Amino acid sequence: MSKKNKKSKEKPEEYTVEKILDKRVVNGQTEYYLKWHGYPDSENTWEPEENLDCPEIIAEFEKNLSKKEKTSSFERKRKADSSDLGSRPPAKKKPDEEKLRGFDRNLEPDKIIGATDTAGELMFLIKWKGCDEADLVSSKIANVKCPQVVIKFYEERLIWHSGNSCEDEEGGDKDGKKSSA
Repeated sequence: MSKKNKKSKEKPEEYTVEKILDKRVVNGQTEYYLKWHGYPDSENTWEPEENLDCPEIIAEFEKNLSKKEKTSSFERKRKADSSDLGSRPPAKKKPDEEKLRGFDRNLEPDKIIGATDTAGELMFLIKWKGCDEADLVSSKIANVKCPQVVIKFYEERLIWHSGNSCEDEEGGDKDGKKSSA
């Protein structure tokens, strides 16, 4: 479990391996990244396998590495199989600070591209300037923060009827006279 350091001529200094953190092969030579007992992480080093005298720690590391590789291989296969079925891979989760929505993103609204009544509250789907993403925003907030955008949305959806629609609804004929029933 140690590495001998032959810096001093009198007695070689001996270090104890606390654990193996990683493994690599350089020029065909296996090296392990070691955490030394009693030393901070800043003193971790890569050491060639032949310099080490800790077969139990190496065996344990290799056993765990083998388990990780099998699990990793299984996960890759599972993901590949699910994509073969036409399902989408799971979306990457973003940290909470990246999940800003609506006006919290400090973007300027471009236009309202739709509206919905979710859970009894009118929501606008707002497209932002300089951004491809749209967000659902409460109509109450949009009315205050971007009233002109809201007005434009409603104006674009106004339907104008030609003719005297009031008389048509009351059952009048084309001369405006009421017909008897």
